[in-house]
Amino acid sequence: MNSINTPVAAPRAITLIPKQKFENRRAIFNELGGDLRRGISTSKKVNAILLIRNEKEHYRNDFYSENNEKILYIGIGNIGNQDDVKNNSDYNLNIEVFNHKRSKKKLIIFNKTSIGYEFLGEYKLSETHQNTHPDINGNLRRVFVFHLERISENCSLKLMKIEK
Repeated sequence: MNSINTPVAAPRAITLIPKQKFENRRAIFNELGGDLRRGISTSKKVNAILLIRNEKEHYRNDFYSENNEKILYIGIGNIGNQDDVKNNSDYNLNIEVFNHKRSKKKLIIFNKTSIGYEFLGEYKLSETHQNTHPDINGNLRRVFVFHLERISENCSLKLMKIEK
C-alpha cells in the first residue's frame, strides 16, 4: 500500500522451471531480453547474463557432466584470441561472466537442441582458465574456459523497469 492506501503493483517476475522449452532464440529474447545472435548476452529486461549452449560447438560432450551440474563453457569470440581487447568486440561479455557475482547478475543457461532451446538452470562461476582451441577458421587461439556449477534448476527473475 502507498501513502493513500491504494495497492501498489509488485514488480512482475518470471520463473524458469527445469527443462522449460523455448521454440527459438526469439522466444527467449521476447521473455528475457538478450541478444538473438550471441552465445553470451546481458539481458535488458532482467538482472541476468544469458548463455546459450550448443552441444555441437566448442568442447565435446564429455566436458559436461552427465546431469549438467557442471559445465565448461568457452567464452565468446569465434575468431582470434578471446583475450584480445582490440580485436574481440565481444570481450566485455566475457568480463560480464567473470564479474557476475560482483555485479549480482544471475548466470542462466539454455541448451540448443534439435527442436529448440531448453532451460538448464542458474549457474555460478567456480573458476576459469585459458586454453588453446581452434577458431571457426581452424586457427589456434586463446580462449576463456568458464567452469560453471549449477546452483538451482529453477530461476526467478524480477523484471527491471525500463526507462523510456
